[in-house]
Amino acid sequence: MELTQRTFQELTEVIHRLCGLVMGQDKAYLIRHRLEPLIRLYKLDGFEHLLQRLRTRAEVELHDAVIDAVTTQETSFFRDHAVFKAIREHVLPDCATKLLGSGGRRHRIRTWSAGSATGQEAYSLAMLIRELVDSDSSKKLTDDKFSILATDISGEAIVAAQTGRYSQAEVSRGLSEGQLKNHFKRETKHWTAGEPLRRLVHFRRFNLLHSPTELGPFDLILCRNVLIYFDESTRKKICSALHGILHDGGWLVLGSAESLYGVEDRMEAIHVGKAVLYRKPH
Repeated sequence: MELTQRTFQELTEVIHRLCGLVMGQDKAYLIRHRLEPLIRLYKLDGFEHLLQRLRTRAEVELHDAVIDAVTTQETSFFRDHAVFKAIREHVLPDCATKLLGSGGRRHRIRTWSAGSATGQEAYSLAMLIRELVDSDSSKKLTDDKFSILATDISGEAIVAAQTGRYSQAEVSRGLSEGQLKNHFKRETKHWTAGEPLRRLVHFRRFNLLHSPTELGPFDLILCRNVLIYFDESTRKKICSALHGILHDGGWLVLGSAESLYGVEDRMEAIHVGKAVLYRKPH
């Protein structure tokens, strides 16, 4: 199936418009590999025919299918242990202290997992929250004082995350036997997140090119290994938007290869062990 240079270039422009992803010439094989099955599924004549259909705004289903095909869903439980150690030992206790000391002005600690893929990051956060609640001797911290919003642009990824069902290979990447026993239920060939975890997490589809104002405000935002797929102007726009919906004193966690594109002067870099987190000043 022929993919000409011109058609490839126009396809990357359409993909960039739909979801912000930047795909250079080195991604030509990926485009071909991931979109050829769609061309067959939709009974199209080839890449040029696909491009023609994508130019039509009414082709929402096809737009979504292309987004699902080209987005990367690489994730695992407790990916980057230094980050989750910092969240467990420093960030969540800090958020809890602010909540309990607010004199009733704050009612809940809100966390956002942006670009959550198939949900492992969100459920990892939920496990840390459950552990914090269980260890609170004052009994003032309860599940209903926490919420996790997990979003992704891929509808397929969100559906998979909502099931909370993972293979043995997936749970083996990051989870201990104790965590499996405490937070998951064994099925025939899968493990399913228990109800206490699932109650904490709300999954929904969201495009980071859109304003997140309707989602916020948040005490903690994780947007890890997402910005690397965008161009510089999009990164700056997203970082500015994330800063805008953080509470004063709120926390932002980015990937190890990412930085504060354009908002460096509005955030504090906090080193916690081997992790670098960012906090919005009070």
